[in-house]
Amino acid sequence: MLVIVVLLALACRAVLAQIGPRYSVQLKAGQYTPSQQGRVALAGNGLALIRYQGLTILAVSADADAYSAEAVRHWPAADLLVLTPASHGRYGGLAPLAPLHGLGVVLPEVGGHLAVPPPDGQGPRWYPLHTWDALYLRKGKTSLRVTAMPGQPGTAHVAGFMLELGHGRASYRVYLGCTPLADEELRALPDRLPGADLALLPAQQGLQLLPLRSSLVPAALPPGGYAFTAVRR
Repeated sequence: MLVIVVLLALACRAVLAQIGPRYSVQLKAGQYTPSQQGRVALAGNGLALIRYQGLTILAVSADADAYSAEAVRHWPAADLLVLTPASHGRYGGLAPLAPLHGLGVVLPEVGGHLAVPPPDGQGPRWYPLHTWDALYLRKGKTSLRVTAMPGQPGTAHVAGFMLELGHGRASYRVYLGCTPLADEELRALPDRLPGADLALLPAQQGLQLLPLRSSLVPAALPPGGYAFTAVRR
């Protein structure tokens, strides 16, 4: 009996050792005005800027017109970039991101033209994620956890990223989709992503906003942006 208990304890320890982020990033805190309210704003065609408690995340669709070597120089500054891959292979893989020296880039771990190049001391810092992999970032007292999420049951590819922005006991969860969703997939999203507060979804006419706690009808991200308030959990 004692042997069984010891083996179970060792197994539990092994499982717990695997729980946690694949990457951990610490950024130096900057000056900002504390507020439990954050904002999602358009930053160009296929670009969304998420700001919360001094932390800035740039969500980029590789399908967008703004994903090019020329446009990248005009992108707004951010602490982290989250890239959703092109669905048609219309652009040159990761080449447009080469000028972003030192910037962390989260993206699905795939092969082919979107495979992450070997580190060479130049360009971005790549953080490729498989399904259920996570990156944990901390900037001062503000935290961010990015988790690569699966799609419908039976699929293994990364369908999107869950971004949980936190400060103290309050947090806000934004789901960033990688591919457009059909109507039935939209209706299933709240059940598939329990606890998520907002979804940003790609569409032909630009990024769509879907507040998961109040609506199942996506709408265009307004020019003035979308303000959100962190939830005490």
